[in-house]
Amino acid sequence: MTVDVRAALGAAAVVAVLRAPSESELRRQVEFAHRAELPVLEITATTPGWDRVLAELAADSAFTHVLLGAGTITTVAQADVARVAGARFVVSPTVVDADVRAAAGDVPFIAGGFTPTELRAAAGTGGMAKLFPAASGGIGHLRAVRDVLPEVAIMPTGGIGVADAADWIAAGAVAVGIGGGLFREPVDRVRGLVASLRRPV
Repeated sequence: MTVDVRAALGAAAVVAVLRAPSESELRRQVEFAHRAELPVLEITATTPGWDRVLAELAADSAFTHVLLGAGTITTVAQADVARVAGARFVVSPTVVDADVRAAAGDVPFIAGGFTPTELRAAAGTGGMAKLFPAASGGIGHLRAVRDVLPEVAIMPTGGIGVADAADWIAAGAVAVGIGGGLFREPVDRVRGLVASLRRPV
């Protein structure tokens, strides 16, 4: 993983995971994220129109300072589309085959896992992995994994609420992915949360 993306995720602390049943809802989430000044957006490939929206944002000067990623990438085709659309990082909920990673080209690929074995395999040579689903094991699971894999930067995602983010960060997460719950909160509260968790680069 390139140092700048890993450092940017660590500095941001919160990755907004945009997953929606329709393109119109995805665009509503993007607008919310923009008003909340969220520094990192992960647009998931399970959302209709995800690639189109990602490409538009990548070309939009209003999002120049936002780190844009593509999530739930599990196939060669999705990884290729994410790269072409302008994703600055790619995320998968699972360990993926080498050809999927290769399709992302030079774009940093954050694969996922749940057990220490899976997370070690997911980290590969990049040194970062997504813990998914995070809420299933809880913060205690993160701490246990960090004890045996201190060299891996872990990004827990899945079932983490806005109110829980600081606790996960304190337990050793490099950043946390927060999905639907983020967009049900008032914009001002989300903006304040993100500002409070940001760390110096």
